[in-house]
Amino acid sequence: MKDAYSFHTSQEDLERYYDVVYKAYERIYARAGLPDVMVVQSDSGMMGGAVSHEYMCITPIGEDSLAVCDSCDYKSNVEAAKSIIENERAEQTEIQEVHTPNMHTIEEVCDFLKTEPKNSIKAVVYQKETDDKYVVVFLRGDLEINETKLTSLIGDKIYPANITEESGIVAGFIGAVGFKPNVDAEVYYDSSLEGLDNCVTGANKVDYHITGVCVERDLKNIKFNDLSKAIDGGICPCCGKKTLKIVRGIEVGNIFQLGTKYTKSMNMTYLDSDGKEQYPIMGCYGIGVGRLAASVCEKCHDDYGPIWPITIAPWQVHLCCIRADDQLAKSTADKLYSDLQSAGIEVIYDDRDIRAGAMFSDADLLGVPVRVVVSPRNLEKGEIEISTRDKKIKTSGKIETAVEDIKSVIKQLFDEIEENVKKFN
Repeated sequence: MKDAYSFHTSQEDLERYYDVVYKAYERIYARAGLPDVMVVQSDSGMMGGAVSHEYMCITPIGEDSLAVCDSCDYKSNVEAAKSIIENERAEQTEIQEVHTPNMHTIEEVCDFLKTEPKNSIKAVVYQKETDDKYVVVFLRGDLEINETKLTSLIGDKIYPANITEESGIVAGFIGAVGFKPNVDAEVYYDSSLEGLDNCVTGANKVDYHITGVCVERDLKNIKFNDLSKAIDGGICPCCGKKTLKIVRGIEVGNIFQLGTKYTKSMNMTYLDSDGKEQYPIMGCYGIGVGRLAASVCEKCHDDYGPIWPITIAPWQVHLCCIRADDQLAKSTADKLYSDLQSAGIEVIYDDRDIRAGAMFSDADLLGVPVRVVVSPRNLEKGEIEISTRDKKIKTSGKIETAVEDIKSVIKQLFDEIEENVKKFN
């Protein structure tokens, strides 16, 4: 990790510097070859603080889920995204208890009753780490619990519950109506249940469920909390349209407004202009260097290997000497290697006595952005071959002007990167 911290005497100064880093990070990622890194709101989690953002490389193999709106600029990690669900109202019917033998999952029950999971209420049960107290959350059957939201609400870490017979909680048949366990438990209701009519829930006894449940009618005096994950096609918290979509991303960096959480814990103080002790307000900024390199490889590659952006490539030029047993080819390549180094160009030199195909395959695997080939065939014309790893440039250069020709291609690659950086200035 590349980590940085800032210390401030006011929230306003922290916000000013936070914005400076926010924009600097956008330029850093663009200069590293990832101009499409997405900045999303995030949950501060264990780091603390009220405001935080993550920098995400969008890719189907990403480990994080992100909520993005196609109609506005809303972008958020699913952990922090508000889940807004609009239930279709239906004509109310009477509650009925139905025998559902050996049906423990939402899918099994809904298939049996010929209804959809969105018309059901499921229960998710945890226990608190501090005192093992049960925590029960009821939510719409087609949604997933957002554990980050739940831990933030209850102020404690959780783990999947070990439901005992003595608890009075009937696993697989837990119902929102008439739920009365034998143990003290915290019970929460997700906002996805608001306005839900004629739905299915457990009957709180083995092999039975209840149909016809109407939340407003049958669950009195309950409070709704946003505890589910945002879904594809959900309502955007910003513009209110049903244009939310879920994409995957790799987190390559993050920034936090930490406040005084850590300066207070370390008793770190300073004297203000009035001579009074104050706690500095902190900011924290990190870039995952290893993750960044992996993300660049994920985004910049072909079937033969990585295509490193010129700005972060391990070398700028891969010099290949074909037929190193040929005296002219070897001496020309040796001199060019020396001249490139003298010109300050980062170069790796391959003068192994192997077939050209094998040498080029190895060059593809290394992914160096500029390839220079010296071979007896090219030397017959007094030329060298210059190409880029992405195959967009392929040209020849005279031996006498080889260094300048190579520098020109390198500059062109740098200029392309800088055009993307300018978008963030």
